[in-house]
Amino acid sequence: MVRSGIFPSSPLRHHHAFSTRTLHLFHDLFCQCPRLSIQPFIKSLCDVQGFPFKPYLMQQFSSAYDAYVEVKSRTRKLVAQTLGRDSSTWRILHTCPCCQNELQEDDPLEIRMMVAMDGNDSLKRVERCKDAADNSLAEVADSGVAGDDYFLSRTSVDNWAEENWKNVPPWVPQNSFQEWVWKTGMCEEKWHNASDKNTGKSWAKFDENGIFLLICRHGLVLSLADMVKSGEKAKYSLASMHHFLEAERQYRISNGEDAPPKGKLCFAYDIGCTNSKTVHRSPLAPLANYMGYLPAVGTMHGYAHERACQLNFLLLYQTGAGLEDGETSEQYFSKSNSLASATRHASIFHHRQMITEYAYHTNNFEMYGNLSKFLRNHYSQALEILGTAPSLRIQMREAGIKDACVIFQWMEEEAAYLQNLSREPPVETLQMEYYRKLIALRECQAVLKDARLAWLSYRPGERDQTSALERAQRHAQENERKILADVHALESKLDVHVRWTEGSAQWEEAGALVTGTKYRRALDKLEGLLVSRIFELSRLNISGTGYKMRKHLASALKKRLKSIQSAIIEYNTVAAKMKPKRQPVDWEEVVEYTFLSEFDILRDTREDIRECPWAVPANRVIITQFFKVIGAEDELSRVHQEIRRLITYMQREKDELTTRERELMPTNPTLALQVRNFCRERGRFHEVHRKRLLSITKLPGFDWSTNRKIDTFLSVATDVLEE
Repeated sequence: MVRSGIFPSSPLRHHHAFSTRTLHLFHDLFCQCPRLSIQPFIKSLCDVQGFPFKPYLMQQFSSAYDAYVEVKSRTRKLVAQTLGRDSSTWRILHTCPCCQNELQEDDPLEIRMMVAMDGNDSLKRVERCKDAADNSLAEVADSGVAGDDYFLSRTSVDNWAEENWKNVPPWVPQNSFQEWVWKTGMCEEKWHNASDKNTGKSWAKFDENGIFLLICRHGLVLSLADMVKSGEKAKYSLASMHHFLEAERQYRISNGEDAPPKGKLCFAYDIGCTNSKTVHRSPLAPLANYMGYLPAVGTMHGYAHERACQLNFLLLYQTGAGLEDGETSEQYFSKSNSLASATRHASIFHHRQMITEYAYHTNNFEMYGNLSKFLRNHYSQALEILGTAPSLRIQMREAGIKDACVIFQWMEEEAAYLQNLSREPPVETLQMEYYRKLIALRECQAVLKDARLAWLSYRPGERDQTSALERAQRHAQENERKILADVHALESKLDVHVRWTEGSAQWEEAGALVTGTKYRRALDKLEGLLVSRIFELSRLNISGTGYKMRKHLASALKKRLKSIQSAIIEYNTVAAKMKPKRQPVDWEEVVEYTFLSEFDILRDTREDIRECPWAVPANRVIITQFFKVIGAEDELSRVHQEIRRLITYMQREKDELTTRERELMPTNPTLALQVRNFCRERGRFHEVHRKRLLSITKLPGFDWSTNRKIDTFLSVATDVLEE
């Protein structure tokens, strides 16, 4: 029946069968429109054929469709085996020709590859009752669950649960560790996705609460992991990173490369700041350091983080990142969410089957077919941004910026300023501690004086108290010696030559610091929130910010406003107790402020930044535009390399498939036919790729003199088209 083009509903006793063309049609429709389930498709078939719809037809069709998908899957494996692509790590290492097809003539890039990872809770699956009365609703363990090539096993993921490695001693590097280890802000305490309250919760009725995705910047899926009875825990990111990094390390070792790879490997994650801290204290740290792990936060999610975190992790400020936004996973989820209605009540087998088929289709048809479109769009965007470079130079000259080093110096000053707001200055802390010790010493000396006077003036009477008075005097002396030792140590640190006395200028300044400690802390907290808010508002008002980015920033600011309101209440409470009283802050006025000059509260902080060059709104626009121009130059270098890789990959794959088909034809013509079909599918995209890549030379702003690196691939592409 199968050879005649009909798939039966069961292998032996079958009453219904479906043509291969019908199954193929449903498979293609499902891959293009994942929300399409079997029920509406069967109803449509019944309407076309004029048959009444029967519910049991869905089960019959599902069985035939499962057999059809299994045949397709085994055929793909046979083709992969004959092409030498059947190893467990081949796909994750060779999925993207632009990212992973390294060539000897490649120019070294500061970031050799960029990937994104994130969790998504849309593809939940309701857990079926294992002892259900209806067998069709019972959960069945199936060892043949699909998707092993894409999905990480649950065991490999659970091995990276924190309870399994939290007692492992932290890794101590032999040489200086990468700078990213210490670049960790405080936003992990504010980022809601990173809290145990949200990441650790589990919904009882769901078995899988979603998927965790690792994807390259071109949108090709590298790996997937089921989030089982939990939210987005750290074990999913650690397991995905380990699987990818270890596979790449082993591949390089097998090719005789013993040295660490050149360039960094950037992982964009919405909580990349928190994840970098987790990676550092986990057993993954040595491997991550060896492979050049670089954490980053995507452009959209980055503006929900605090400003200090943005300076360290935002992709806009990462040298070598180009114009990448790091939000590829969100783009993928926006399409894959259509699977939710079909997978919500599916079995374990069908849940994996549908996700795997969709991932295979998007990788090999949609994303692979759009690689040249991606490169052309990014090339066009880079040229457009570079076209603004002359106007940027004029703006920098008018702002008094004579050298680009000034902008980097401003960034360092801003980072230092924000870092100081998160803690009290060390000098002030020592001064206040010294002041407290002097007061304690004065009190201790008063107690010692009274104890000594009581001991010396004692006259034996009816009850002997000599031992008690002597003990009190001895204790007071010991306390004095301890406090004096602390005073001497602090005087050495503060370089105090003459001890402070009550009434001196240093004494009064330190006393004011101690009195206003709570006030300072409340003020620093409020200042940090206000400065972050005004900088995000300036980003919100910059032209070119897309609608989705504006909505995301508005949502982040709305959450930030709640924190500002709480900080204002705390500040006003402390300010009312100060002598003299400080002016309270009005919430209604603060939320309307849009410029730093309007924040009068900043005048009472340690440092008034309203006149600092990096805080001027016009200069902040220049800084953003400057990094975009730098990113555009990096993007051109990366796209040149990726185009060369894609052209080379297409030519090599065409030769490989043609040669293998010719070798198989005498001995296994059916397998040779499948290799030919695969070659035809690829060839259809290759022709489109070549035409799109050649169209880059017609883009506005393209200049041969400034794009010499493009000569190589254009000459190759032209020769191929002529052939």
